[in-house]
Amino acid sequence: MEKILCSIYAQDGSFTYEHKTHKERGIAYKPHNHSGYEVFLLLKGEVLFMVEGTGYPLKPMDIIITRSDEIHEISYDEVTECDRVVIHIEDSFFEKFNCMHYTEIFNNRKIGENNLIDRDSVKKSELFDTLKRLEKYIKSNTGSNEPIVQGVMVELFHQLNEFKTADGMIRNETVKTVMEYINSNIGENLLLDHLADTFFISKYHLCRSFKKYTGLTVNQYITYRRLMLVRELHSQGKTLSAASIESGFSSYSSFYKAYVKETRYAPSEGLGRKN
Repeated sequence: MEKILCSIYAQDGSFTYEHKTHKERGIAYKPHNHSGYEVFLLLKGEVLFMVEGTGYPLKPMDIIITRSDEIHEISYDEVTECDRVVIHIEDSFFEKFNCMHYTEIFNNRKIGENNLIDRDSVKKSELFDTLKRLEKYIKSNTGSNEPIVQGVMVELFHQLNEFKTADGMIRNETVKTVMEYINSNIGENLLLDHLADTFFISKYHLCRSFKKYTGLTVNQYITYRRLMLVRELHSQGKTLSAASIESGFSSYSSFYKAYVKETRYAPSEGLGRKN
């Protein structure tokens, strides 16, 4: 059973902080992404954290960072207890405190690469002292503690940007190359036969390898990517109909079905304007 030890959810939606633990085996989070940025700090246990086909086997004190366009999954199959801190933070937080440069550690790298801040670097830093102070202020629960929490959060992200990131240890280069091709051609008609021919690989081998290293089938990944692009284009002011066609869906109807299947909501509920 998962237990939250410490948490705060900003009133303006600009960040969340959760320190949580569980003791069951076999817990896993299917491939997903978040708006903004995520910081995942493992305190106890062993975790395999997959980001866009790159695997990071984590030990205590390792940190993983991801941004909104990085699909990732987490599995805890080999542990009986896991303790971690998870922070989600939006651009609006950095804009509010005039520190957009603190997003550089998330954005100044290729997708699915250099997501790791290794434990040796973390142990040598003052990051854990900062986390202790942060949780102290969160737990004070005075009703007016959010400003001081926000101040310490700014300090935390200053410290994160002092680190150097490292690449993962589990990767299939063919799968990574196929993913890069998909992302560069997401608006095109990406048929499985075409991908197999382009990379001189059998469909069977491509499908098997892709699922192993990403947690998704090829078609699931393409659909997920297209849904992400629709959200982005729609947020920029395009209609859902125009955004769905530009993102590679054959029609608004096919986008509608894919969106409902993924979210269980109609696009008008999850994304606002329908036309």
